Amino acid sequence: MKGIIAKSHYRSAKYGIEQDLLFPKKILSNNELEAILAANRQFIDVAKPIIQNLYSIVKGSGFVIILTDGEGCILDLMGDSETVKDAAALNMIVGAYMAEESVGTNAMGLAISENKPVQVTAQEHFINAYHRWTCSSAPIHDQEGKIIGVLNLTGKYNLVHPHTLGLVVAAVKSIENDLRNTILNRELQETSTKLDAIINSLSYAIITVDIDGVIERVNNTVYSIFGVEPKELIGSHISKYLDKWNNTWRIISSQKQVVDEEVTISNVTSPGSFVMNAMPIILDDFDVHGAVLTFREMKRVYKIVNKYSGMNAHYTFDDIIGTSKAIREVIDFAKIVAASPSTILITGESGTGKEVFAQAIHNESSRRDSSFVAVNCGAIPESLIESELFGFEDGAFTGAKKGGRPGKFELANGGTLFLDEIGEMPLDMQVKLLRALQEGEITRVGSTKTIPLDVRVIAATNRDLKQLINENKFRLDLYYRLNVIPLKIPPLRERREDIPLLINYFLNTKALKLNKEVPSIDKQTYELLLQYEWPGNIRELENFIEKTVNLNGKIVFDVPDENEFKAKYYQPNIQQDSNYNCVLRSLAEIEKQAISDTIEQCNSNVSKAAKVLGISRNTLYLKCKKYSISL
Repeated sequence: MKGIIAKSHYRSAKYGIEQDLLFPKKILSNNELEAILAANRQFIDVAKPIIQNLYSIVKGSGFVIILTDGEGCILDLMGDSETVKDAAALNMIVGAYMAEESVGTNAMGLAISENKPVQVTAQEHFINAYHRWTCSSAPIHDQEGKIIGVLNLTGKYNLVHPHTLGLVVAAVKSIENDLRNTILNRELQETSTKLDAIINSLSYAIITVDIDGVIERVNNTVYSIFGVEPKELIGSHISKYLDKWNNTWRIISSQKQVVDEEVTISNVTSPGSFVMNAMPIILDDFDVHGAVLTFREMKRVYKIVNKYSGMNAHYTFDDIIGTSKAIREVIDFAKIVAASPSTILITGESGTGKEVFAQAIHNESSRRDSSFVAVNCGAIPESLIESELFGFEDGAFTGAKKGGRPGKFELANGGTLFLDEIGEMPLDMQVKLLRALQEGEITRVGSTKTIPLDVRVIAATNRDLKQLINENKFRLDLYYRLNVIPLKIPPLRERREDIPLLINYFLNTKALKLNKEVPSIDKQTYELLLQYEWPGNIRELENFIEKTVNLNGKIVFDVPDENEFKAKYYQPNIQQDSNYNCVLRSLAEIEKQAISDTIEQCNSNVSKAAKVLGISRNTLYLKCKKYSISL
């Protein structure tokens, strides 16, 4: 001990400490002390009970217990009143620094310098005022081994005893252990809080169960999905809600996972079908101690499936080209009925854009964020149409996919089901469709369980359903069920003023798609296109323009009797070009003419013209300025 005392005395002299010094040289102001105490609050709170326990051992023996931080600043003290008064008389108070630099050799400062327990008695202290004391100190370390404080026991020098230092060391070990546990518990709490935040942010329900199937933990999403408060589920058995628990546990107990199994949740506010995944909880003993179950709503799963399989609506009413009164009246009416959940029957000739209207209605409705599923009733074999619409269970028929498959009704749940060519549906299937529409639920092929659905049905046909009813090929009751809101799309010949807009639109879009120049159509041919009946409507016009662009502007008429066509539509005063070739001009000339014609056809509506031309409003303004086109 004499060696480290001598070195400490040498350091004290170098620090300029006078032996007749009475008080520590460094004592904090109130504001400084408040900051230090706040920074060490956890340390003080952990040490306090141990200090109190230590004092209960030495109480009445004339000792004072002192706690400092890692730099020797006194954070707390506790002891017999007379000893505390004697220490205070020497400014050995909270906020005073007991480091060697502040007060010379003493047990607290020496424990910091030497990083080990020390005992300093009487004249071993550097300043004379401390010769009356015996001090036993031990450094306190954090988890990384850094000194974060010192615990000291001070009394009259005649009370010196080696066991005193042992008491201090034992107390320090307790403080370090408790501090380590406190930090660990705080980290565990932080981890648990973060984990809760993570699982509660997920869009699917999470339930953990113990080995007996008792629910231990759930996330907040169970409320939004099942409609049940989490606290109501905890402590109850999972089989109360999950219909396939016994089979699920049999798989989990064999340390296997359950992947994407369709299950039914009951006895909750919002029962229904869900996709479940289950994973066993396996601890270090390699035994199963429970399971983590996740549940996704079937309609959310179907929505994702539909999104990536193209089962969504792309078109809006802004995509419908036309300014004629005939088409504007239909659009205005369709916008009104889009908000209704009632079924719509869209009629019109082939190629008039019935599916475009169906998609636009869907995107105008409150179901726009849900699935739009289209089914061509005329393209599905009679033997498969029921399973295609309603789905099937595992083993429902020979060749049925293992695990079953949802039908188009389920895929459209929450959204819109578009039944195109409804007039082609077989009579026996019409009965089942009618029942599904009336009841708002379906039953998969091979199952007896009904599945409630929220689906808006839009049907379309180019056939005369009333004539089919007279021929006993279409059910009258189904017709009335579908025709709640009738919507008739006019043929192109009844909206001829829209043909120039459509021609310009298709010329630009097809040229862009095919990486071709936009051809210019001569006046004679243009007049022919305006007069033609277009029995195939918009689809025929679109295909005609695409063919023209592919042929670099050469016009080829594809009609049953070309001579009859010419005789009917050619005007005598029009000079005919025997080859009906387009006159190719510079791209700038073509672009200027296209913009000018489109603006005129759109009645100077910039937004509509930009839409038809396939460019932005800003681009249109710039091009109008470039070509001196007035708006």
